[in-house]
Amino acid sequence: MSVFPAMLGLKLRATKVNSCGLPIAGPANYLVTDGFVKTTLTPVNRDANDLEQVNAEGKVCVKGRTPPQRKWYTAEIELCNVNTGLITLFNGWPQILDYADVPVGFRDKTDVETDYGVAIEVWTGGAADDDCPTPTTDSIFTVGGTGKKYGYLLFCAREFVISNPIEIGNQISTFTLSGITYPLPQWGRGPWNVAAIDSSNTPGRLLEPMDNDSQYAFFRTPIAPPEKTPGSEPCPLAISSIFTNPNYYFGGPSNAPAADVAPHQAICTEDMVTKTVTITGTPTGGTFTLTYNGQTTSGIPYNAAATAVQTALEALSNLAPGDVEVTGGPGPGTPFSVVFANGGTLTASGSGLTGGSSPAVTVT
Repeated sequence: MSVFPAMLGLKLRATKVNSCGLPIAGPANYLVTDGFVKTTLTPVNRDANDLEQVNAEGKVCVKGRTPPQRKWYTAEIELCNVNTGLITLFNGWPQILDYADVPVGFRDKTDVETDYGVAIEVWTGGAADDDCPTPTTDSIFTVGGTGKKYGYLLFCAREFVISNPIEIGNQISTFTLSGITYPLPQWGRGPWNVAAIDSSNTPGRLLEPMDNDSQYAFFRTPIAPPEKTPGSEPCPLAISSIFTNPNYYFGGPSNAPAADVAPHQAICTEDMVTKTVTITGTPTGGTFTLTYNGQTTSGIPYNAAATAVQTALEALSNLAPGDVEVTGGPGPGTPFSVVFANGGTLTASGSGLTGGSSPAVTVT
């Protein structure tokens, strides 16, 4: 039996989903923040009805009662240090940009967004009595993690509006977003690793998928909350482009199972820069090179896969695993997308390419 406290909200992650809870891929569709005061779920129930029938004498001859039923929860999230990207993610309100196209605020809309919602995950602190069991064997040394555990709450809501009065005065002002929850059966086991899937505390997806009868899940997990999103803008979310064979989201051909571990998402940092590398012409052999901030890779085969291009870049002394991510390709005519976590300049040389018509490499 697990008994644990839920205290000290640590992080909140918001992921854009459709009206069935299916995660929506896009360039600015999730965000992690610690800029919230509290999260509240208040049940809204369909009340029970007392039924009775009296006879001709005026006495009750038949009586009964319809069962009450939960309809939804009112979801409230009180925010401090308001992130304009988060407001836009929740309710679709447009951001106000300055002269350099940097978000500096937002403005409201008359219509309330109902076509999509937001899956909200909240991590809490608080130690439970069974967080640190007394070891009986040395297998404890193979268990991953720090030993710390967290509360994890998942729910999905839509129709968000700012519900509290906006008061500007001799006080700290906060914003409260209010919406209503709904089931998220197409969230399945989710696009994130939030639960331990084995005795080694390997981070993985939900052990059981969400369904039409549940509007939230709340459990204890050894998996630490994600890092706060840098900057003020939501991050790109990938689904079908990364949940590929054998890492299926729901499952694959011939009853192939869903992935236990979600593939990692693209790099998302405040200084992130994306370059597009394209092999032009029709080379049939040879190699090309990439130069990042003055350092040049070894020769990369003309038909290299994205993983090979990324490995070549990570071999440079000014890049490390996690500093760069390459997708797309392979081969001529199919661009590579190269994302650098900390910006920088990238150039290319196709002088080693051979065959075909006018082989070259461009960077945009």
